[in-house]
Amino acid sequence: MDKKDKPFEKIMVAVDGSKQASNAAQLAARLAKDQGGELVVLHVVDKMVIEELEKFMGHAPKALEKELEEQAWALLHSTEILLKKYRVPVRLVLKEGVPHQQILDTAKEEKVDLIVMGRLGKRGVKKVLMGSAVFRVLEFSTTPVLVVD
Repeated sequence: MDKKDKPFEKIMVAVDGSKQASNAAQLAARLAKDQGGELVVLHVVDKMVIEELEKFMGHAPKALEKELEEQAWALLHSTEILLKKYRVPVRLVLKEGVPHQQILDTAKEEKVDLIVMGRLGKRGVKKVLMGSAVFRVLEFSTTPVLVVD
């Protein structure tokens, strides 16, 4: 089989703890299984959260930064457990920064064939005002993007 027969050998899914991200992760795992491929599960600790805490508190306590990182790894590991039933190779990646930029950068670094994301994230009203990571990834990605509800 050549690349045309398996266009999505390496799939990246971005997760944020939302129901839509969970749905996206499961669909990405099914696609990876069908393609005989692998799955990169990415979570981005939003730099804006840390910056907002710094504004509010004058500094971002190291303990709080550590807690955000621990929560991020917990999310990644729970996603990995959720995906075990699909029996595909899964690699967990944690980044810090602006979510859409880290998603785009990681997709290039990893040379993925497809980016899968949930339609809505967990940013609430700010997402509506500032635009979501999904829309920015769709706008700037040179890699195909699949958006899941």
